[in-house]
Amino acid sequence: MKFRFITSALLALAVGVFAFVVRGDAVSVGAAIAAALGAGLFVQNRRLLRRRRMDRAPFPDAWRAVLDEYVDFYDGLEGDDQARFERDVRYFVEEHTIAGPRGIEVEEELKVLVGASAALLSFGQPGYIWERVRDVIIYPEAFDDEYVTSSQGNILGQVGRQSSIIFSARALRQGFAAGDDGLNVGLHEMAHVLDFDGGPADGVPSLMPWHAVRGWLNLVHDEVQLIDAHRSVLRQYGATNEAEFFAVATEAFFERPTQLRKKHPELYAMLREAYAQDPAGPSEVDDEGDERSPEARRRRRNERKRRQDKKDKR
Repeated sequence: MKFRFITSALLALAVGVFAFVVRGDAVSVGAAIAAALGAGLFVQNRRLLRRRRMDRAPFPDAWRAVLDEYVDFYDGLEGDDQARFERDVRYFVEEHTIAGPRGIEVEEELKVLVGASAALLSFGQPGYIWERVRDVIIYPEAFDDEYVTSSQGNILGQVGRQSSIIFSARALRQGFAAGDDGLNVGLHEMAHVLDFDGGPADGVPSLMPWHAVRGWLNLVHDEVQLIDAHRSVLRQYGATNEAEFFAVATEAFFERPTQLRKKHPELYAMLREAYAQDPAGPSEVDDEGDERSPEARRRRRNERKRRQDKKDKR
């Protein structure tokens, strides 16, 4: 996020000053400040240099094919916006370790879908940095509490405050392939990462402006009651707690935005402010006719696939 580097530098400064005070070294606080800020600048400059090298290389055609096939959001972008989305995907994939259990290599397709999950959520915040504080582990199928994949496995994804981000490969693909069912494990777990960014998972993401927090918490209480009464667009799992509510609401915001805006306008408006995105498009345009809506993107994608399948059969 915009002030992430400043926050990191101040934290490093505090740690450095504390260390000098505890050890009783005859080193000035000024030297401690210089050392801490120097370390922060070094990390920042190293990231910038890496990214410049990435930017000079063409975006892989195979990665672009994955985005074309799976990610409706990408399909709705044009020109510079599409190029920026590709850059964000590449930054995340190249700056994080994404592998299977015990470091087993995973398909590039899965890495791209993980990167797309992150890039989609942060797209409204240009320059947002997903700090490399977690590895990403991808299991082939759903897993259980012992991280064993089996027919009894019922966990599709998982993330803790200081633990790895874990996905089921099948669920990750299905989440993007369906696209409109409000169930996308990539978006769900990345929403949890945003929630943890400000401390313990409390359903208040770091992207949300402070002035909106009290209203958000009040709204969550009301929306959970609607879920319990089966009068909500959101999945039942959203009533588990505040953290799960935010993650489930995020899935609906990006996958079922027109329905969410119609039935839960206040919730939609607050998520729109937090993510600085408006996936349902202008409200004055009819939802079914809005060519930028996810529904319209899916229609275009399905039509392209239909034409391609017809062409391949000739």
